[in-house]
Amino acid sequence: MKKSFFAWVLFIFMFSSVYTQEIKFDGYLNSGLGVVYSNVEDTNIFVKAFGADSEQNGFRFRLNGSFTNEAKNVGVKFRFQSQSRSDVSGYLSIPYAYGWFSFLNNMFTLTGGIVDDGTWATADWWIADDVGEGLGLLLKATPVKGLDLGAGAYVTSQQSGGNNNILNLGGKLPNFADITPNIWNVKYVFSGSYTMPDMFRIGASFRTKNKAGWEVTPVDTNAYNARQESSQIIGEFRFLGLKDLTAIAAFSLDKLEDFSDSGNIIISETFGYKINNLDIGLNAVQFLYNRTDSMDPGLLFNLWGSYTINKVVPRLDLVYFLGGRSTLGGSEANTWHRKGFANVAGKKDIDDDYSVFSVRPSVKFNLDGKTFIEIGDVINIDMANFDGYNDTAGGPKNTDSRFSNVFYVDVKWSF
Repeated sequence: MKKSFFAWVLFIFMFSSVYTQEIKFDGYLNSGLGVVYSNVEDTNIFVKAFGADSEQNGFRFRLNGSFTNEAKNVGVKFRFQSQSRSDVSGYLSIPYAYGWFSFLNNMFTLTGGIVDDGTWATADWWIADDVGEGLGLLLKATPVKGLDLGAGAYVTSQQSGGNNNILNLGGKLPNFADITPNIWNVKYVFSGSYTMPDMFRIGASFRTKNKAGWEVTPVDTNAYNARQESSQIIGEFRFLGLKDLTAIAAFSLDKLEDFSDSGNIIISETFGYKINNLDIGLNAVQFLYNRTDSMDPGLLFNLWGSYTINKVVPRLDLVYFLGGRSTLGGSEANTWHRKGFANVAGKKDIDDDYSVFSVRPSVKFNLDGKTFIEIGDVINIDMANFDGYNDTAGGPKNTDSRFSNVFYVDVKWSF
């Protein structure tokens, strides 16, 4: 494994020395440490390595490369990545590696390989994604300036960041000769967006139900539960008419193949305003569930503010989540990024509801334009209207609340 790692490093430096004028690299390294405490008896205060900025256990290292020919109509993009779980991919994985070429006066672009195109990703706080791509082909069209259309077909999908964004076949790295889905099980993606400069941007992407997640269970089942196998549409609206104002509304409709009985709806609003050195914002998220039983909605509110003093940026985040809980303290995840919360669906008129209140004071020290250190403290008070928590490690659920805290340091180097 070490030989493989150093071979990749040697290849990168050799390649960059040959194509100094045409190839570009950038990337970053993020990691940190946190001291975690909860009021669960018989548990120790422990220290964990976690990259809060990248939202990854342990660390995240990314090296992005791109090559474009002199005519600017042919190129290649790739990413080498190490993060979270080396047991699933070794030290390095390749989340994307694709080539592209444009034709007919750049009206069309054909992309092929392990595709990850962010053209139609939303810019809100919570969803911040599109419906995904993978190993296959993407055809993009720009018939008029500001209008971007796309259609893609993919035989396998990248896994989640927690699984290092690897390609997967039955729980292991694939032999690509074995990835032969029938034509109806391919993941087809259709996307579109339109941007009117200094006014607005509107966009959406749609994914068909598919078997490109390649879970361990047989691919001929009727369930579409692996990553990005369900039919989904994600869309957004961005207001661009005021320079210092951020105003974004996004939505996700998932499980469209059985939407009336198992559909999941997420609506996400992101607002921010900059007044000289002061930044203030509100992130709001609503979780709605279509089930055979009536379900309570989940409502998350994140109010935050920061003030820049030269290179020092103190910040305060306040979160209240009705219908959710934190991912810290007694949780298997024990994560503390700013979206460190999970929605929990509850039935109407039943005592099965969770909620959480969270306070996060932090301060960021920008050493230069590409390096920072953040020091913060997260205080979570998880609550339930029933005995939804255990007060001793491994014990039964016999209490309606939980307290957790992490004092953390997060560091990011960009290049």
